[in-house]
Amino acid sequence: MICATVPSVLVRWLTRLSLALCVAGSATSARADSLQVDLQSNPDRNFQAVQELSYEAIIAGSDGYHADLRLRVALHNASNREQDAVLSLALPRESQIHGLQVARDGAWLPGKAAGIAPEPGRREPGSVYARLLAPTSAGDPPAAELVVFSLEPNSTTQIELQLSTPTRLRGDRWELELPGRGQERTGLSPERRVLVHAQSPAKPARAASPASAPRFWVDANPSAGAPFMLTQPDERIVVSWPMGHVQKASTRPLDARLEVMPDDDADRRSGGRFRLYLRMNPVAAAKPDHVVVVLDRSRSTDPRMHREAFAAITSLFDSLPSGLTFDAISFARQARPLLPDGAFPGVHDKAARDEVAALLDAGSREQGTDLAAAMALAGQRINLRKARRPLVLVLTDGMLPLGAGPGPVGKLFADSLGDPKLRPDVVFVVDEPMLTRTGLTPEHPVAALAAGLGARITLTTLAHLAGDESAVNLLLTAPGVLTDLDVELPQKAVLEDSLPTGLVAGNAVVLDGQYSGSAPNVQVRGRLAGKRETLSPKPTRMPAPPAALVASVRPTGADRPASDGFAVPPWYSRKYQRTARLGITWANRGGGDDPGRLDERIVRRYLGTRVFPRARACYNYALTRDQTIGGRVIFEFEVGKGEVMRASFDPSGMNNHDMVFERCLLEAAWMLDIPAGRLDDQIYRVRYPLVFNPPKTGRPAMSEDPLGPGTVELLLQHGLSGTPRPPRPE
Repeated sequence: MICATVPSVLVRWLTRLSLALCVAGSATSARADSLQVDLQSNPDRNFQAVQELSYEAIIAGSDGYHADLRLRVALHNASNREQDAVLSLALPRESQIHGLQVARDGAWLPGKAAGIAPEPGRREPGSVYARLLAPTSAGDPPAAELVVFSLEPNSTTQIELQLSTPTRLRGDRWELELPGRGQERTGLSPERRVLVHAQSPAKPARAASPASAPRFWVDANPSAGAPFMLTQPDERIVVSWPMGHVQKASTRPLDARLEVMPDDDADRRSGGRFRLYLRMNPVAAAKPDHVVVVLDRSRSTDPRMHREAFAAITSLFDSLPSGLTFDAISFARQARPLLPDGAFPGVHDKAARDEVAALLDAGSREQGTDLAAAMALAGQRINLRKARRPLVLVLTDGMLPLGAGPGPVGKLFADSLGDPKLRPDVVFVVDEPMLTRTGLTPEHPVAALAAGLGARITLTTLAHLAGDESAVNLLLTAPGVLTDLDVELPQKAVLEDSLPTGLVAGNAVVLDGQYSGSAPNVQVRGRLAGKRETLSPKPTRMPAPPAALVASVRPTGADRPASDGFAVPPWYSRKYQRTARLGITWANRGGGDDPGRLDERIVRRYLGTRVFPRARACYNYALTRDQTIGGRVIFEFEVGKGEVMRASFDPSGMNNHDMVFERCLLEAAWMLDIPAGRLDDQIYRVRYPLVFNPPKTGRPAMSEDPLGPGTVELLLQHGLSGTPRPPRPE
């Protein structure tokens, strides 16, 4: 081996050089959380002197607006000398630090508020400081900076950072999102433990035994009675837990909370900052006499969706009175009834349920999403049933063509009912992983459709509802979509964030602002199912968060470190600080989750191989009937998630109209097969013109007539990924 001939001194020198180059190279790469130590004073750089042995995210309680989130780390100094360390942690959006405590040998010691020193410096051994780092730019999450001075050799120190983090209400669960820790985690724990002990503020928090551990979920995974769940730290995750007995702040569908933080606690007229929380609450449960299930079977849905949907519906039916009847319809390019005409079995009829389940299993997903036809069929069958309080549950992934607007769909549905006075209760149940994480915008097609129809909407994971009668209740209590949102403020107050156009289930909007003088009076207005909603939340005075916090593991306590104020060690240069902040910024802007996008080159390739040859065959067949037929047609598609949701064409440019030829062209259009980009959440409109030249002299010809850059048009600019910032959806 060549390596064996290299002198040992040179090997050690090369090893140290490679480590130094790795450290220097990582300074410019993207990472999130980071643990930094003083490399210059460390005599042995062949290992990480300070290591994070564990990382825990503990949800210790919730008041319905904030979660009491505890981030707990254990730092171990594995060297034989005292070590400083600086730990940077990405935090959930809008988080505020309100507490700090440290422990050695299991005895927790609370921290104290401290100021910020103007310059770097040394502090008492064993002192631990924490401060909040504001986002580097709009859209970035906040971060915490933990500074530990002179960790004792071969010792472990536990640090608990206590945060107040806004929650969102989705169905019957509270949720919050924990940011990822990044791909490069030198010295950090290889796993993240998640624990949920959330309960009513009136009851003190206590550790749950395995037998009585509370239910909670991490993304799509239930805790199943386990006291904690292990997660990969580099992934952003959504933690959710049941609403339970935490009282809702309002019984109205529109909910608002106004928090004010005066600059001077002693003078309430000194001005300060305010924060406004807006969200939609669940409403009173529907009490139908007939339930119509309308199930999306288009290609963009998950292959398992029909089974998960029917399992959830089965749980819902089990919770309903036996006198109710039900109906079932599936839709893709066409709408199909799943029960015979005139057959409206009871919700507890197992044989009828099994028949519907068998039909769903036998049928495959298809191109197309004709919701208008499905709603028209639902209306016709409701009229046949003579139901007086019908409930229509539309189970979909939310990928609807923009052409299926509330106007055309609403008219078809109303006309099919036959009775102009009948107002069925319509609930859209949206199951889509990308939406479940980030929420719906008011501009999204399914939200806009629900708002225009006066329907309600819930964003959920159907697999979670099966077998859980308390969870399926959210299908009956889903809120509507608030539009025309407006916040009226006095002249002495101003919002720092842009106001969204509305509110949708699953999203809570947090708006920050400033005011002068006394606390502002705020009025929130909007429209819900055509009716005006107005709310004037009373200001709730909140203490201003401390500039920094400090705790100490030494018997002398935290008094002296608190008077000294927060400081970073002199070796923690601006280069380290810049690297830490940039790492948090880039790691939480997607990192390796960069979604693919369709472009004109990709679309043209699939049009040329799937549509063009079939259109040519249609034309050649048409020429056998009419040798003069020719002209120009424009195909138009709406595409999303690898599915052609709508396909049509305009034949007005043809010199003759041949119905057989036009039907053939429409079938050719539906043969377009578009790939789905990874995490591509956009909706596209594709225009594809073709020119047919009749055989005046020689053979017939057919050519593409490109429209230029507008051939592929991005219809839904923000896709399924939530409201663009600002404002900041939570």
